Amino acid sequence: MATPMTAAQVVAQLKKWGLRYVEIPNWTTHNRNQKGAWGPVNGFIWHHTGADVSNASAKSYAASTLYNGITGLPGPLCQFSIGVDGTIYLVGWGRANHAGGGDPAVLQHVIDEDYNSQLRPTKGNSNGTDGNAHFYGVEIQYSGSHAMTDAQYKAALRLSGAICDWHGWSAKSVIGHGEWSNDKWDPGYAPSKIMDMVAVRADITTTLAEGPDQEDDMPTADEIATAILKKDGIITVPGAPASNPTWTLSSVQTEILKRLDKVAATETAQSAAIAKLAQLVGSNVDTATVVSAVQKAIADAVVKVNVDVSGPAAA
Repeated sequence: MATPMTAAQVVAQLKKWGLRYVEIPNWTTHNRNQKGAWGPVNGFIWHHTGADVSNASAKSYAASTLYNGITGLPGPLCQFSIGVDGTIYLVGWGRANHAGGGDPAVLQHVIDEDYNSQLRPTKGNSNGTDGNAHFYGVEIQYSGSHAMTDAQYKAALRLSGAICDWHGWSAKSVIGHGEWSNDKWDPGYAPSKIMDMVAVRADITTTLAEGPDQEDDMPTADEIATAILKKDGIITVPGAPASNPTWTLSSVQTEILKRLDKVAATETAQSAAIAKLAQLVGSNVDTATVVSAVQKAIADAVVKVNVDVSGPAAA
């Protein structure tokens, strides 16, 4: 049981735990507090949106459907949402329409953190305890008829870790919506099948034990490019040394530039040879002499720019 975090405190937790986030405009004051209590909070509920949302539409979905709500269910529909790439969207702060009614016995188990199995609620939205007052909620942007993406799952674990870390909770303060209400089955992994939340809580326990990261561990553009270049069959650089068998991005770029310089020098040599050929032909020299002169002119020019590509390229 605890006082909810402030908006500033939750942002600080997201940063502490290395989570990438996007703030929907006015999220810090967008809530349903005028309709009911917000707190004391006792836990965190995972939901799926019930629809697959593309990465390109993630922010607009959070800023429209989740922010505004739907017919008969005004927004915000959550405090957090997670896109397919693991980005956290901050939708509202305060009471949100996400949990609805649920089993008071489940609430007590969460408060006491005294259970080990999947929770089986006997009450639901129409006859249960008000969950919107007692839980933070995250809407994970996928249909539930299949698994969420690895990025979404990792972000959900770390978001759970950030919340539990702040309140001093264990993973047993994190439940699925289907564990709260008997008329729900989210978050799902197959049609009408809730995820194994016991396994989820085990992963959250591991996440909490590992602790927060200070930096976002999402790959940078350069790291992505390097990974692509290292893939077999995409780019092969002959002569990669044993000390650097896969080559770095910078060494590949350097090698390409060196070889382009060599091609340009060869073209210059060829132009010189052609000019020499024209000069010799104009002097009525025999063919053998012309060929010999052309070959020597090309060889002399190429030798000057020859690069040993069997060794490592400059970094």
